[in-house]
Amino acid sequence: MLGLLYLIVAFALGWQLLPRLLPWVLQVPERTSLFGTAIPLPLWVIRWPAAWLVGTLLMNWTTFVFCNWLGAMQPWAVLGLAIVATAMLMWFNGLQRPAAFKPEAGWWRKLLGVEGAYLLVALLLASFIAWHTLMIKDGVLLIGNTVWSDFGPHLAVIRSFSWGDNFPPQYPHFPEGNIRYHFLFQFLVATLEKLGLPLDWAFNLPSILSLVAVFLLLYALAVAITGSRAVGVLTGAFFIFRSSFAFFTFAKDHLGGDLWQALWNVSLHIGKTQNEHWGLWAQNVYANQRHFAFSIGIMLLILMALLPLIQSAASEQTGVKARLVHWWRTVISFGGWWPQDWRRAVALGVLLGLIGFWNGAVVITALLILAVMTLFSRGRLEYAIIAVLAVLLATLQSRWFIGAGASAVSPTLFFGFLADQKTVAGVIWFVIELMGLFVPLFILGWLGALPAGRNTRGLTLAFFVPIVFALTVSLTTDINANHKFIMIATLLANIVVAVLVVGLWRSGLVTQRILAVVFTLFMTITGFVDLRTLYNMNQGSVQFRMDDPVTLWVRQHSKPGDVFLTDWATLHPVQFAGRPIYYGWPYYAWSAGYDTDTRVQIMKRIYGTPNPYEMRGLAQQAGIRYIVIDDAVRNNREYTVNEMLMARVFPLVFAHEKDHTLIFAVQ
Repeated sequence: MLGLLYLIVAFALGWQLLPRLLPWVLQVPERTSLFGTAIPLPLWVIRWPAAWLVGTLLMNWTTFVFCNWLGAMQPWAVLGLAIVATAMLMWFNGLQRPAAFKPEAGWWRKLLGVEGAYLLVALLLASFIAWHTLMIKDGVLLIGNTVWSDFGPHLAVIRSFSWGDNFPPQYPHFPEGNIRYHFLFQFLVATLEKLGLPLDWAFNLPSILSLVAVFLLLYALAVAITGSRAVGVLTGAFFIFRSSFAFFTFAKDHLGGDLWQALWNVSLHIGKTQNEHWGLWAQNVYANQRHFAFSIGIMLLILMALLPLIQSAASEQTGVKARLVHWWRTVISFGGWWPQDWRRAVALGVLLGLIGFWNGAVVITALLILAVMTLFSRGRLEYAIIAVLAVLLATLQSRWFIGAGASAVSPTLFFGFLADQKTVAGVIWFVIELMGLFVPLFILGWLGALPAGRNTRGLTLAFFVPIVFALTVSLTTDINANHKFIMIATLLANIVVAVLVVGLWRSGLVTQRILAVVFTLFMTITGFVDLRTLYNMNQGSVQFRMDDPVTLWVRQHSKPGDVFLTDWATLHPVQFAGRPIYYGWPYYAWSAGYDTDTRVQIMKRIYGTPNPYEMRGLAQQAGIRYIVIDDAVRNNREYTVNEMLMARVFPLVFAHEKDHTLIFAVQ
């Protein structure tokens, strides 16, 4: 299928471009680690995921710009051009530097080692998370219970492009000519569906590849910092199986002897912190926010490329005073600021800026980490260039997609995040309950397990900073969105915990090895329960027929961009046909910053007014082309519907027994 060809070409394009765009990443296995040891890392662990991420990012942006220029979803031309460009690059690169563009000799043998087993586990976990929460079976789309609410806007955005030619893009749950939601991963899925892949394959394949890319690049980063494969593997385990005391508080509630049965049948995410039952910290995040992993992968590439700047500022001096003197000299020296490689700064700045509308939280997190890394690096102006380019590109995208003077974020001080008590003591208790042993083990590892004088403490301190940011600042009306900052921070800072645990094991002492096992168990046991919860909760699903009669009629008899007035739905059959609805489920638009209060009043007035002139006038003024009355509208207790008047004012153009659906045309 052309959709599969698109993914293959994106990977091949990335493969050919990497030695020119990001050679610093490919040089990682040739350098020494921050711990001063060799980096035992096969190049494919970096090159495979990097090729997928970079090639797909560039292909997707090119496809979007071209389709937006056309005003129609026509990705075939871009696919053809990409095939030609990739072929030309292969020929040109083969003539210039053939060794740099070919796979490693005997790379397949290395798949039989630690990295191969790690890849297999990552692939199995990523596939389970994707396919267990979304699949088409017997003509029915099965959407897992844990992802249904998030997949409302995701699927609506996807279909708005693949079936709706949503150019320039607007939000299908709140059409007003702009889009405040990061949508470019959904556009990728729409492209794949347009090119012939079934919707579940179009959604799941890039989701799996993105999550596997995070596994591999996180492993590579950990090995590049520590020189230890064991640390890399353990960091990956800590990433997917979170640290929390949730298991122990759950066990405490089942001391009567039914703990094993309760764990086996668990049907709600465990944990007593606010909204933890949503799966806010579990693997479910990567099931329902499929765009998240792709952006994290890009961030990991950027961090790996910048490790030489950290290494170059390392001090061989002993003693705190001597190292402070060395650091101050780098601050006041020309070499401490002048970029070591301008090309790297520009390439990484553009790369970071291009994911602004894939996942903006990752861009902000990366900038926070890079800001602290600047303090412990040479070539500090490289960080400034990266930040300026990333912010510039993100701002340009905001002006393009949202409008001049508007922004998707509005920073305010907000101490406490989701802690019940917004006090210092309350926040500390919240962090302990939420993260379990992670924080104390991070502190122990940071103070005692990291080598002195090699800047590892400065780097890993930067990893921890987004947690402080999440606890003190709010960027949107929905404070829950801050969970991404904490998830990314712990993903990276787990490297320090892994160093501590591996060091205990390698000591050879029985007591320390026991501690290593206990710490590993405490760090992962809640995550294993989360995985069982994900399995149990998604045994049931929300079902959506692919041949829904309302969806088929809307697609065949309305135009892309026609706005429908419906009940405030999570995902309405109208949206599944690629058309926007005037007022979708309010949380989606409210959390993105739209004026939901005004629009809901207009919606209620159109449905319920006794005045035919007002009914027609309001609908026309709102740009509504069709009005839907079905059982969801009739049974909604928040407003009334004047169905008899509606039938007199507007012509009926569709009726179906499914939900007793009636569709009226607004002339």
